[in-house]
Amino acid sequence: MKAERAGSGGGPERGGTNPGLAPRVRTIGIVGAGRVGRALGALLGRRHEIWIASPRSAARAAAFIGGGARPAAVGELAERCSHVIVAVPDAAIGAAAAELSGGRVATALHTCGSLGPSALAPLPQQGVSCATFHPLQTFASPARAVERLPGCAFGICGTGAALAWALELCAELSGAPLVVAEENLALYHAAAVVAGNYAVGLVDVAVMLMEQAGMERESALQALAPLVLASAENALTMGPEAALTGPIERGDIPTVESHLESLRAAPAGADAVYRALGRQLAAIARRRGLPAEQAARIEALLLPRTDS
Repeated sequence: MKAERAGSGGGPERGGTNPGLAPRVRTIGIVGAGRVGRALGALLGRRHEIWIASPRSAARAAAFIGGGARPAAVGELAERCSHVIVAVPDAAIGAAAAELSGGRVATALHTCGSLGPSALAPLPQQGVSCATFHPLQTFASPARAVERLPGCAFGICGTGAALAWALELCAELSGAPLVVAEENLALYHAAAVVAGNYAVGLVDVAVMLMEQAGMERESALQALAPLVLASAENALTMGPEAALTGPIERGDIPTVESHLESLRAAPAGADAVYRALGRQLAAIARRRGLPAEQAARIEALLLPRTDS
């Protein structure tokens, strides 16, 4: 993904808006009362007037947000708010946009990382400026989202007034904008899924293997935590090449062979995960100087199993 400056439409770029310009106080509508919608409401409600719409939980969301946030039906919200954030599941974005059409909405954002502004149809066709505003963070609960949204990166895709508002919100939340062209959103979101969701899967595999080795699940989680956190921190601060340690980095073929043999009795999927990620580690090891012959032998060992 090629980096471009904000609004130029290439790949992602970290940057910011003018910190000397205070954001305007607005009446903001939020459609969706899930973790992201509630957290954005709570954070933005410290400065702006918030209306929130949800079929089942708008009143509870307004109570969580506090500060005089008001629950509303989507149609009422569309009549009261010129600026709207759609924070609903991906499959519901189109229906939410249709409910917003015909109101006084002038600028609309949605929080899905894999879809561009066109997901808000029919709003763009009606002259509403639209953009993607995706928090690059994971939220286990609304309260955790309130803690973790400030300072995170935001994937932003759009033009005009919607792009300007997305950048304004990003600055207001002390975030780092990543402006992504619409054709690159799927790659951007795949990267987010690998870094976030796949990390959860890796921990799950490691815990399963610890359990197979006789350790209790909670003990395994506690034991693995420092290792997982240190590895992630090293990879992110030093880069993958400098951070890599372990048998593949050393070219330790006997240890890799012993791992593969032990994985024959491991829970389903663990062997495939070990082999797939092991080949990626071998590529990193090559980049940091592992002799080509050793790297090739390890890569051959880690090809997918063909026996049953």
